[in-house]
Amino acid sequence: MRIKYNLPISFLMIVLATSAMAATPLLRFADIHKDQVTFVYGGDIYIADTNGGEAKRLTSHEGFETFPKFSRDGSKIAFTAEYTGSRQVYVMNADGSGMKQLTWYNDVGAMPPRGGYDYRIYDWSADDKNVLVRANRLPWGIRMGQPYWVPVAGGMEQPLPIPEAGGGMLSPDGSKMVYTIKDREFRTWKRYRGGRAQDVWIYDLKNNTSKQLTTHDATDHQPVWVGDDIYFISDRDYHLNLYRYVDGAEPVKVTQHDEYDSLWASAGPEAIVYENGGYLWRYDPQSNESQKLNITITANEEPVLATRKNVKNQIDSMALSPDAAQVMIAARGELFKASADHKEIRLVSRTPAAREIAVTWSPDGKHVAYLSDATGEYELYTRHVKSGQVTQITEDGHTWRYGPVWSPDSKKLAFGDTNQKLWVADIESKKTQQIDHSSRNDINDYRWAPDSNWLVYTKTENTGYSSVFVHNLEAGKTHRLTSAAFNDFAPVFDPKGNYLFFLSNRDYNLSFSSYEFNYLYHQATRVYAAQLNAEAPALYPFEKSKAENKDDEDSEIKVTIDLAGFDNRVVALPGNASNYFNLQSNGDAVFVVENAAG
Repeated sequence: MRIKYNLPISFLMIVLATSAMAATPLLRFADIHKDQVTFVYGGDIYIADTNGGEAKRLTSHEGFETFPKFSRDGSKIAFTAEYTGSRQVYVMNADGSGMKQLTWYNDVGAMPPRGGYDYRIYDWSADDKNVLVRANRLPWGIRMGQPYWVPVAGGMEQPLPIPEAGGGMLSPDGSKMVYTIKDREFRTWKRYRGGRAQDVWIYDLKNNTSKQLTTHDATDHQPVWVGDDIYFISDRDYHLNLYRYVDGAEPVKVTQHDEYDSLWASAGPEAIVYENGGYLWRYDPQSNESQKLNITITANEEPVLATRKNVKNQIDSMALSPDAAQVMIAARGELFKASADHKEIRLVSRTPAAREIAVTWSPDGKHVAYLSDATGEYELYTRHVKSGQVTQITEDGHTWRYGPVWSPDSKKLAFGDTNQKLWVADIESKKTQQIDHSSRNDINDYRWAPDSNWLVYTKTENTGYSSVFVHNLEAGKTHRLTSAAFNDFAPVFDPKGNYLFFLSNRDYNLSFSSYEFNYLYHQATRVYAAQLNAEAPALYPFEKSKAENKDDEDSEIKVTIDLAGFDNRVVALPGNASNYFNLQSNGDAVFVVENAAG
């Protein structure tokens, strides 16, 4: 049904004017100089007034530009760009004119997203004659970098005595550098408390001495300098916020963001700019206040135009219908259905504002389940295949979820999340039940028994190995099946409920390395099986049960597991040890994928 609203023209004009003034999100890698801020949006560099208004685009090349940094006098901007096939350092006037290339040494090339980028701009020297750049030229890893002086007038860059660095900035007089030794800004480890957590250090470039400023087990990074004060970003109070360093005392928290993390702090002579929730914020040390910048961008609209895309290389997941006549495909955030009869692929979701992933088809063929971020967070959804009716199952999305798995009766879905919990959702009632919780790693390896009452999964032990567990939904009890002595994974019930199959690394095939003076163990995996109970037919010699020989498809399967002594019933199936994954069973045989070259 279409509803028509008759609104006054004046009202429409007010709405349009208000929309045009709304701040543009997704502004990143900003720097500030007095009342000017420069930043990256859509891979191009912009400049804007901190008082708000429309930004001016300074670059428009299809190559990615990033890390803009004002000179000390604010007249120039140094940045890195991909104009010539590799990433290099450039400088231009603050109005976008007078562009000049400063470096000619090859970058390290493409790295995984968590590795970040080569040629990161840190700062300018106090006299504006050199740009301080982090270049990834260390021999022990392409993701590690060292600070270099790059002359603005031209010439060879020179390394600083600092052997390795993450984020950092020079003191106002240029004689010292505040920095982190480790580089972890592009990693997605939230609330990390491990050996890669960063601390803030200070290096005296005149005396070649260093001093550690913070020792907290949280992440302290992105240090900057304003006047005599040092500030840094830290998640010691759960969310990443800006802190002021106090010599001999606890740092002072100066921003209070409690929804999104604060990222990429950068300082000018008077203030600090940082990113939070996709928007830029300005922190004023004098007033101790942080204010969101109301910057708008009306250029660079070409990417939002409707276009046709070939998404065959962006397939996320696929699911066959039970009769194998159709397949549902999740690709580039949309759902597509392919049919063998019609020999065509149809777009069925049509949700350009949301992303659908991890699609799976229900055993009864009526629904598909998937994850979608239509609400802003990933939630579990089902879609009726014939009618197209979409139903949201969960409403508590606040962390990443792993792909759902249907129960054989098509009434429940199991899924894990990055809070290391395992869940079961009831499709009709939309209620979710926590099945288990891991204290080590995420639970993302789970399968159903044919009676939809047992859920088998693996959970990491304190030994670092994963063991097989089962949960009985009727009884509400969880049981361990295999010991912590081996690394067991990929458990799966056979469709008749007689056996449990799984993969395990229990072989020690010793080889001598062809490249190092060292021994290594490889191809350690075999397929293992165990009878679930005393009534299950023996595996050797294998014989079908009487019920199976009758081929009574209408008989109800009831899975029974003799928990006592389960580990003693485990046997290895014939075949050589190798690198196996993706174990499946059809009741008469097991199937596994071998990576012989791994």
